[in-house]
Amino acid sequence: MKTIWRVSAYLLHYRGLVTLTFLMALGGNGFFIATPWLIQKVLDGVVETRDHRLLIWGVTGVGVCFLLREVLSTLRIRANNTLEQKVVMDIRRDVHRKLLALPNAFYDQQKSGEIASRVVEDVTYTERALLDVTEQGAVAVMQIIGIGVLLLVQEPVLAWLVMLPLPVLAWLSYNHSKITRRNWGRVRTAAGELNSFLIEDIQGNRLIQSFGIQERERRRFLAKATKLKEYTLTAMFRWGWYSSSSNFIANLSTLAVVAVGGYLYIHDSAFSAGKLVAFFLYSRMLYEPLNRIISMNHMLSTGQASAARVFEILDHPVTIKEAPHPQPFPSGTIAIDYENVSFAYTGRKPLLQNINLHLPAGRVTALVGHTGAGKSTLASLLLRHYDVSSGTVRFNRVDVREIELKDLRRHIGIVAQDPFLFAGTIEENLRLANEDASDDDLIQALKKAQAWEFVKRLPARVHTYIGERGVRLSMGEKQRLTIARVLLRNPPLVIFDEATSSVDTITERQIQKALDTLARDRTVLVIAHRLSTVRNADQIIVLESGKIIEHGTHEQLLHANGYYTELWHHQGVTPPEDPEEPLATL
Repeated sequence: MKTIWRVSAYLLHYRGLVTLTFLMALGGNGFFIATPWLIQKVLDGVVETRDHRLLIWGVTGVGVCFLLREVLSTLRIRANNTLEQKVVMDIRRDVHRKLLALPNAFYDQQKSGEIASRVVEDVTYTERALLDVTEQGAVAVMQIIGIGVLLLVQEPVLAWLVMLPLPVLAWLSYNHSKITRRNWGRVRTAAGELNSFLIEDIQGNRLIQSFGIQERERRRFLAKATKLKEYTLTAMFRWGWYSSSSNFIANLSTLAVVAVGGYLYIHDSAFSAGKLVAFFLYSRMLYEPLNRIISMNHMLSTGQASAARVFEILDHPVTIKEAPHPQPFPSGTIAIDYENVSFAYTGRKPLLQNINLHLPAGRVTALVGHTGAGKSTLASLLLRHYDVSSGTVRFNRVDVREIELKDLRRHIGIVAQDPFLFAGTIEENLRLANEDASDDDLIQALKKAQAWEFVKRLPARVHTYIGERGVRLSMGEKQRLTIARVLLRNPPLVIFDEATSSVDTITERQIQKALDTLARDRTVLVIAHRLSTVRNADQIIVLESGKIIEHGTHEQLLHANGYYTELWHHQGVTPPEDPEEPLATL
């Protein structure tokens, strides 16, 4: 019930629409309930007077009731649909806003397709089930109460016989809801897994074809689709049994009207043919909204299962919190200090252990070491994708946790190993960094990033559509566009995370030139596996198992003949014999 109340709270934002919907439902119910009573009066009057004019007026009156009821029903549905879409929009907005606020740790444990399934499908099921149940359930309850009162007023004994199955149906509904909620929960989970699998296959299509593993993917898809089918059939079979049982019990009331009503018509002169027909119609009308409530019980179970998945996102804690009284990002060139920093991912042993590190302002610091040593994690702590388990990270002596997140990240540029570009044009992707940039600013940034040469050869230049994740561009082209994007932002701190590890030698040189331009007059943190790319760094930090084991310049580390020298030789590189030989730049 807690879930239902939480969704219903969204209705309070639109009290006018809710009130209008229920007023039209009340009016429609009035005409609906009045119809059998009017038929009774017409039949009894015609039988008694044999006046065909009374029949004409009566039929006209019944027709008007039918018409007015459907007019009000149409308007009610229109208002309810508007309300429905507004609530859907509100829930999706809140879920999307929460997703944007959640830290990387949340996404580390979730599949993108599963999240998308919750935002698109589960929100729809939640709203459709719970909002329709609220509206249609209220209409059905109005009808049952109104018809029950009329039956009791006209013939109490027969009325109680008609309503006798109601407690049995309520008991069946209660038991069914407990089981079916669990069944539909499994269906929604299986649907999310299938959706996630499909997105993964779409994104990995080239890899699937390259490795020739189409048959393997077909088997995996079939297994997940079969699982969804079986869970769905289980839920539907349960519904079929419940629906049939309920309908059979409800139809017993019709037998009561035919048997007892027929007896009363024969032996009680006050019980007229019109009253018998009216009672028969009312008994059918009583169980029509009841059957609707039974159907909604099935819909409600589906909605509650989906709502639980939606609110699981909305209730997920935001661990990266804003400071109560944030400080502005420090001005000038940025110096960074890691003070006794330790960090562990959730459920794993510590990755960084008591790190003390100083990144001088306006200088280049390189992090090297084997995969898993903690290099990228140190960079993530600067951006507050994660917070330290203990210790402090400071920018010009200001604790990074005291700076507003938006302000912090606006002053940090990152060139990642796997550059991300949105589906759209080159211009749209560049303007993410600076919406107010002029066309000349875009071109200058592209030139500095060594990207203008290939962009100007494209059919529409900066207006060229590059596809999802920039699929129409090469890795080197995408990398240079991300560098241009950072140049447009012009941040005082730049992080290079394996920026040239996935490109050929010629492209690497072009990117190196762009990185040299980007690194001027800034504090730079470089994460690298290729030691040749960091030889000119002002300081090189060697990490192993989350600890700093060596630090110094390239020459100092080589002369120390330690772990760095071992890495250098493992990469098949020897120190230059000629001291005048130029070293590789960033």
